Amino acid sequence: MKKVILLFIISFFCVLSFSQDTSISKYSKEIDCELPETYNVSHYLQSAADKIDLEKYKTIIRNGDISAIEKPYLNDLQLGVLSKTELKLFRNLFYAKKGYIFSDDELTKYYKQFDWYKPTTKNVIFTDLEQSAINRIKRFESESTIKYDYVDRDVLWEEWYGGADQRGPLLKLNKDKTFVYKPAETINRIQYIKGKWTISNNKIVLSVESENVLFGGYVADHPNTPYIDKGTPVVIIFEKPIKITLPLNESEAYEKYNFTWSEKWIMIGSADCYISEE
Repeated sequence: MKKVILLFIISFFCVLSFSQDTSISKYSKEIDCELPETYNVSHYLQSAADKIDLEKYKTIIRNGDISAIEKPYLNDLQLGVLSKTELKLFRNLFYAKKGYIFSDDELTKYYKQFDWYKPTTKNVIFTDLEQSAINRIKRFESESTIKYDYVDRDVLWEEWYGGADQRGPLLKLNKDKTFVYKPAETINRIQYIKGKWTISNNKIVLSVESENVLFGGYVADHPNTPYIDKGTPVVIIFEKPIKITLPLNESEAYEKYNFTWSEKWIMIGSADCYISEE
């Protein structure tokens, strides 16, 4: 009988020891971070911080910063800040980086101010990501193909996120000509962008007056949408509003998939958007 009791006690403590997770440090639990992040946190944080500077691409163009287009995940708001000349220079920065020989002498002269530009070929090959970025810039260089028909009503435009379970970026255009832009529910330091809007040459022109952003904090894990937690909210007010111009075109997603679950689909900038609800 004593042997049975002893074996039972030994078995109980064996099961208990294996059931307890000793791989998680108490310190990890205290800082609410039980597991290492499975993605490159520093990359996401840097990307989130980069989006705060709406004029970032202007700096890249002026400095000929080809390191900034190694992984060109471009942002529509930052593209919309660029003038036609800046868009042309930004697009051709991808060609110059690969040593393209320009037929435009002014482009050659512009890129020759940078030590890295060595014109050697007329044949360049782009990665899919680079080609996508170039096509995106071209869209901003082009004229709108449709008119905006909702100037007399409040409309909330939501970017289609390809069926993702979180909301895409939201652009609320009010009939009093104020707007509010809210990024997607993911790692982002921008909370809101606010200002006035108008239509010019069939394009939406946003005059950004302020940005609500988060500084500091850390990336909190979430099954679907990691986010920045414990950040310090800061309001950036621009003495001179920043202009963002967004071309309007027919929605490619609507034409491809024939969606019927929204009143209207259009392409704003390079994003397929639909009329959504608060």
